[in-house]
Amino acid sequence: MDNILGLSFVALSALFTVWNSIYLVRYLAYRRIASGAELTWLPKRPWFFNLCLGIGFFLLTMTFITIFLLRRPPLSIIAQGLMAIFYTVLFPLSFRIRRGLYASGIWTEQGFVAFDKIRSLSWLERPEIVLMVKTEGPWGYGYARLRVPGEFYGQARRILARHIDDNTLSVEKSILGLRDSEASAQEQV
Repeated sequence: MDNILGLSFVALSALFTVWNSIYLVRYLAYRRIASGAELTWLPKRPWFFNLCLGIGFFLLTMTFITIFLLRRPPLSIIAQGLMAIFYTVLFPLSFRIRRGLYASGIWTEQGFVAFDKIRSLSWLERPEIVLMVKTEGPWGYGYARLRVPGEFYGQARRILARHIDDNTLSVEKSILGLRDSEASAQEQV
């Protein structure tokens, strides 16, 4: 039974080390590009946000109890500490990353996409407005999405059209089935 518990702590430590690293790198990347913000907004917090904070503070308390009162193996303390850091610091910090349009790209729900990686854009205008971004990366094409608040929709379209006009953003011009010479920047975005 101790072997299974030990393996569980190893797996949790590895998992939360990866998650903590990803969230920290993503936040540091955001801090580098934040000064180039053109149109941004804070993401909507999920319904379980406060639950995650509660789990984090519970894990933080358990980590201190384990360190100072209980004689537990160091691996269990490390696993609890990594989980506490994730839920109390890095998870809430990820909701401080402002989604939207920056001078060098778009911060989508999946992360930052530089303008030179974007191949096409399209809008989904349903009850919520979503900008779909087709990207090209080392493993082929991918897709990212950005929920745009209704009050920013027109301004977002204008900013993207400006980036297309000044060639900082080059997208495929056949989005509406028009030839390159017939498609204007306004129609693409």
